[in-house]
Amino acid sequence: MTEDTLIVQFASPEALREEFEKNIANRGVFVESDLAFEVRQSITVHVVLDYLPGSDARWASAPVLTLEGEVVHVVPAEMAANGAKPGVAVQFDASAAALRERFEPLLGQEAAEAPSPDVDHSIAVSRVAKRGAVRVPVRVTPRSRSAFEATSRDLSASGILLSMKGDVLPVGEIVQISLWHPNGAPSVEIYGKVVRQVPNKKGRIAAVAVAFDRKQAADPTVKEVLQALFEAGHRSRLGGISGSLADLGLANMLQMFGASVPKGTLIVERDGEQGWVAFADSELLAVELGALSGKDALLAMLVWNEGRFEFEATVDEGLAERATPMPLDAAVRDAVRALDASGQVQVEARQDAAFGLDESGGVPKTPVVDATTFEIDFEQVEFSRSVLDKTEDAILELARAGMSVAQFCDVIPEEPDVIRASLMGLVEMGVLIPR
Repeated sequence: MTEDTLIVQFASPEALREEFEKNIANRGVFVESDLAFEVRQSITVHVVLDYLPGSDARWASAPVLTLEGEVVHVVPAEMAANGAKPGVAVQFDASAAALRERFEPLLGQEAAEAPSPDVDHSIAVSRVAKRGAVRVPVRVTPRSRSAFEATSRDLSASGILLSMKGDVLPVGEIVQISLWHPNGAPSVEIYGKVVRQVPNKKGRIAAVAVAFDRKQAADPTVKEVLQALFEAGHRSRLGGISGSLADLGLANMLQMFGASVPKGTLIVERDGEQGWVAFADSELLAVELGALSGKDALLAMLVWNEGRFEFEATVDEGLAERATPMPLDAAVRDAVRALDASGQVQVEARQDAAFGLDESGGVPKTPVVDATTFEIDFEQVEFSRSVLDKTEDAILELARAGMSVAQFCDVIPEEPDVIRASLMGLVEMGVLIPR
């Protein structure tokens, strides 16, 4: 292996198929390595199947596929102490369709019969374009009011989940969504309908799910932008780290990540709320939590003692250009010192005020606990069927039988955190309604 070459080795057909559907089909791969690479470095990736008959120590000289790509981010060895796997994320030069064509002979009949990403199944695309986390700015134009800016949380061929910064959209509202291609090309506009509101623990609507108009979503130009955004979101997550916010807390994680990687974005979620912190070169670039930004947003998230986090070793280029940076360590220390015994109450009151809510908190929320069972919106099931994965399908079948959250975790052969994350995704999409 040379300085501009990586080898991806697979021990079984199942391992190859899983990696293909999860990453390679999205034009990316993460390769564990202790070697040093530079972002934007051109690189060659050799795909090796060491489970083939006759495989031995000479496999490195006989790859079954050779792919060209570009390094999109690097996870250094120093990050291992924070739970990361050192390595390099690569984006392939080939298109998703070209990659599927090259890998199909290696994947067997099951993959060969998978739908092509170029085939129009209403608004559905192949498993290449399942729902995934995509955080990009979006312009929303409702029929009943003026346009406003929002931020996406996840995206699929069938719809988008948007964080609300103040303007709450009611279920049933018809909106026009403007999406920009990652390469800076002109935006595309697509109509949709709000199908679900996502409240936080106090009942404030933190996000809404919008289902796209099927005919517009099938337009080739729109499909191209959706796929490009999905691939960009997938690329930013390659080699990322995720886990429980309770283990270390936001302040400790920001200090650790800031000291071990040149740049990154830490995304945190709790009770339907999502915020993020972006930094580069040990300087804080921006912080956002709903309608809050800067110090107020950082204070609000520092008091969270539960929730989930995801770290991406990337920063939006446009954000970096607009930012007024300040030292990251100093910003975290100042925020921690600003929190006193009543800090959490003060911060949450400031957050409610930013959304114009009184102490009642607004909309009541049905909590999702171990004993919760669900109603099923069958119309939304059909609308979302093409983008559901195996775990989500299993949850739907058990919910149909009247089982509870605790029973989901007992029956489905996945980690409870994975099951609960999939469950909340179905709730956010409006497929499942807590009773």
